[in-house]
Amino acid sequence: MSKNRKPNPRGATPIAPKKVKKEWNVSLPSMPKIAWRWLLAPLFSGLLVFTAHWIYKSTPVTAIEFNGTFSVWNAEQLTEPLMWVKDESFFSLDVKKVHKQLQALALIKHVSVRKQWPGTIEVTISEDVPIALWNNDKVLSASGKISDLPAGLNTEALIQMSGAGQQTEQVVRYYRRLQQVLNDQKLRVLELRVSEIGSVEAKLSNGWHVKLGRQYIEERVERLDKILRYIPQEKVAIVDLRYGKGAAIRWREQQEIG
Repeated sequence: MSKNRKPNPRGATPIAPKKVKKEWNVSLPSMPKIAWRWLLAPLFSGLLVFTAHWIYKSTPVTAIEFNGTFSVWNAEQLTEPLMWVKDESFFSLDVKKVHKQLQALALIKHVSVRKQWPGTIEVTISEDVPIALWNNDKVLSASGKISDLPAGLNTEALIQMSGAGQQTEQVVRYYRRLQQVLNDQKLRVLELRVSEIGSVEAKLSNGWHVKLGRQYIEERVERLDKILRYIPQEKVAIVDLRYGKGAAIRWREQQEIG
């Protein structure tokens, strides 16, 4: 063995100590913690409110679209009372107000109003049917409603009717029953008048003046049906049915039969 070589130590091998990593910690004065989410929340909320308000005000109504079959009104006439909507926002527009204005027009039976994004008001209308010129200055619809005459309404084909305001339903009922009988003879009611005491008179398209009175109207209409079938129409001027079972007839030659 070499003299210069050191002998290996016997037993456990010593473990070299680990090097300790030094950490530099600097103590700073205590600072308050900032809750940024609470500071930013009002800012974002205000921004959302501003944006919503801007959209609310800056989305105008740009068009009104009408749907339906029109014979009395046209789109231009229906738009006229709704000119105020051009100053309204799409969101703030009161559709109930639009509905109320249109429903108040003459011969309007049903109205439906809804908004169509982004700026259209969609209106669906069904018209009532005019059947008569009432007391020479109003119009009576098939549903029994009396209203002002719409501008430009052609009244030449309308029946002439007259009576008190509370008699409208009764007059319409008389008209329908009488016209039902006349249909078989291809005739029409031209005039129907109900007096203050409820007495009914009618003028027919064959020139007959028919007096039905104020009682037993149904029975008298049936009696008129039989007379129309068996008496030459071109010779009759007046048929008075205000009798128990018969009728008084005035011929056009001014002869009278009881």
